[in-house]
Amino acid sequence: MAGARVAVTFQVECSCTKPGEEVFVVGGARELGSWRPEKALACRTSAQAFPLWTSEPLRLSASPSKQEFKILVKNRRHGGEARWESGQNRSLHLPKSNGGQVQLTVSCAWGVSEVSVKSKIASTGSLEASQSDSSRSSLPRVDTAAPALVEAVEKAVDEEEEEEESDDEVPELQPATSFKRALSGGSDTGRPANMERRTSRHLCLTQDGQLNPEMSRVPSMMLIDLDELQEESDSRQKEVEALETRARLNTNMRRMASGSLIEQMSEITDYANPSRTFMLQGFNWESWRAGSGDWYGLVGEKADLLADMGFTDVWLPPCSASVAPQGYLPSQLFNLDGSQYGSQAALEALVRKFHSVGLRAVADIVVNHRCGDKQDGQGKWNQFTSGMTSRPSFAGIMDWGGWAITLGDQYSDGSGQHGPGNTDGKFDAAPDIDHRNKKVQESISIWLRWLRLQVGIDGWRFDFVKGYAAEFVGLYCQKSEPAWAVGELWGDMQYDDNGLCHDQNRHRQDLCNWINATGKRSTAFDFTTKGILQEACRHSQYWRLKDRDGKPAGLIGWMPKYAVTFIDNHDTGSTQRHWPFPDDKVLIGYAYILTHPGIPSIFWDHVMDWGEDHRRKIADLMKARRDSEIPVDAKVHIKCADDGLYLAEIGSPPAIRVALGPRGAGEPDMNHWSHGASGNGYRVWVKRSVPPEPVKAPEPAKEAVKAPAPAKVRREVSAPEIARHEAEHTEREIRLQEEVQALRSQAAKLEKEHASEKAELSEQVQRLQQENSALKSQTKQLQKENSSLRSKVTEFQQEATQLQPQQLQPQPPQPRTEVPAATSQLFRTNTAPAPAHKADKPPLLTEQARGARVRWVPRTNSN
Repeated sequence: MAGARVAVTFQVECSCTKPGEEVFVVGGARELGSWRPEKALACRTSAQAFPLWTSEPLRLSASPSKQEFKILVKNRRHGGEARWESGQNRSLHLPKSNGGQVQLTVSCAWGVSEVSVKSKIASTGSLEASQSDSSRSSLPRVDTAAPALVEAVEKAVDEEEEEEESDDEVPELQPATSFKRALSGGSDTGRPANMERRTSRHLCLTQDGQLNPEMSRVPSMMLIDLDELQEESDSRQKEVEALETRARLNTNMRRMASGSLIEQMSEITDYANPSRTFMLQGFNWESWRAGSGDWYGLVGEKADLLADMGFTDVWLPPCSASVAPQGYLPSQLFNLDGSQYGSQAALEALVRKFHSVGLRAVADIVVNHRCGDKQDGQGKWNQFTSGMTSRPSFAGIMDWGGWAITLGDQYSDGSGQHGPGNTDGKFDAAPDIDHRNKKVQESISIWLRWLRLQVGIDGWRFDFVKGYAAEFVGLYCQKSEPAWAVGELWGDMQYDDNGLCHDQNRHRQDLCNWINATGKRSTAFDFTTKGILQEACRHSQYWRLKDRDGKPAGLIGWMPKYAVTFIDNHDTGSTQRHWPFPDDKVLIGYAYILTHPGIPSIFWDHVMDWGEDHRRKIADLMKARRDSEIPVDAKVHIKCADDGLYLAEIGSPPAIRVALGPRGAGEPDMNHWSHGASGNGYRVWVKRSVPPEPVKAPEPAKEAVKAPAPAKVRREVSAPEIARHEAEHTEREIRLQEEVQALRSQAAKLEKEHASEKAELSEQVQRLQQENSALKSQTKQLQKENSSLRSKVTEFQQEATQLQPQQLQPQPPQPRTEVPAATSQLFRTNTAPAPAHKADKPPLLTEQARGARVRWVPRTNSN
């Protein structure tokens, strides 16, 4: 019948669990977690029942009649990845009953596809009574390991206790009220059900992984350090007090003066230590789609893993309602339920989860622009509403009109107060907000304080800060008291005909100017280092990583305390790939930023989407940085920055050493260094905390003065020792021969290159000689032609001197054609103009002597 429910108990046989792991049943039904591991149905076991795990009775709806489920194993206390069994989903067909309630016992085994079901009909009253009894008592749980390990523990702890074997193939679990805890002394002391601990004893292992039965028989309470317990209790007390203070400030936020509110907020702020900060960008460009509306829940499942890797901060996507699903075209800033990443409640739950494992939440703040959700009388989208509906004291906050938009913007109605600043960048996709407007400043400050006190956000990442003045970022930090903040100032780098310029001082100077303009209340993403580093890694041009002063070439070389280094983000990488780091060089990039000054930021894709091996290598680099304990502004000693090799030691004194590139860097003094992370194209060494003591050479034996010298005894050398020495000698000889051969090959290669260069130079010299000969021939030919021309000039001069004097006098006026004015001006002399005549031929120019004036003598018919 409709609405009937079936009571189901799962029994799973699983012996592959490790200490601390438990077995869970997950399925499509809501009671089975809707395929979410964190909400799966837990199964319990005991030392007597292992490897059989049994769940509490669960009431499933008989509609639909077919339910699918799977078995998984995970460590609920310490997080970590869930291990799913392979194969197809298991199927359970639920029967319908018109009489009493149906009770099913579903039995299965890990890795075996068969499912057996036993059913019986029970009255409603008896079922409710049994469920009530089971709810009041809880089964004892123990952490289990491999069967052999469990047998060893049972033998060591209860070696004198004999248990009767049951005739049943699968033993039934005993209720908690009858469970007796066996102590090491042999006494059998019972405890109330509410005093039962999660595990009966600790499984203590030695350094080589073997069981230590003497320590394993000690009761758990004996292993508690009271000083640590008191310290943990004090820490928890401070956390509770901070939460209470935050709730009180959130309630009274609109009733308190902002100065007093900010002062009290500072007392509960967990300020970031930049030298110990590791930030993860907790999303990519497609996360809104990948999370299916609950990206916050997906990230929350990874919180324990991120904390174990050593992250301290997680940068979350924009949390407000937005026109674009990625969140970067925000509209109603207070409306967190309109986000594609999840609801406000899910975000607050995620932040609480972060805080419980020691992580801070960094929100993406998009306030350069804002999309209106209503149109004005002119049809412009410049009317804004806040989206706040639950708190009347916030009425009117973020309810803006056209007056909040900068003058000259396409969405402005002309009622604004200020135009854009001289250096403000333009964002064409949405209205640009006028941050010089006092009401705008107050509204944004209130919204940021609400995010801190209501949601629990710790820090800010300011988007597109080149669109408004840096002083306003400093103002908003001052008015909201974040743990720390970082701004995205993405400017253009300098290029020439050969590509990226080596000198990028102007680019990083812009970053320095912006940081200083915020009052140093915000850090900045080091885009300079990203651009230089990815170009250096792409072409093995590691000389780019050293500036002319011998310092790192990015912002970390000038202001490392305020530089947030990164490899890629949702804009440069992900599916947009506007400026991506070379994929095959990403780990080399992380080897650089995780060993150098600055605050490292790591991209979600590189940790979560590129495989377990990639995540492990990044974790190893993070561990090397933590172990070295270098400060955020550590000094960098660059020992080599050349084609194919970058070698540097960081710290004063050096605490971490890194080599990048295909060329070998050699081994340092291993008395002072230990091997750290390494991979294709990079190696890291970490300073030894205590250098090993050098091995002292044995002192020569002193000769006795009076006693006669003992006879020399020749030690016999065994055959295996001789063979070992011969093998070592042979191996050394082979290695030397290989080195000699390599040197010879290198010499031959160099000689070949030299010969090739010599041949090229010879060809060039020969070609130049031929060109020189041709030029000489041309010079001789020109000299001949010059001599011939000089001869003709001499003949012409002689002919001119032989002319009669009367021929040089002015001739009587003759009728002539009109000469153009330009020609007349060109041939004008100091004498009187020649009489007009009729010229049949071009005029003749004569020269009487060197330095004499030239006179125009027109040709006549008689001449």
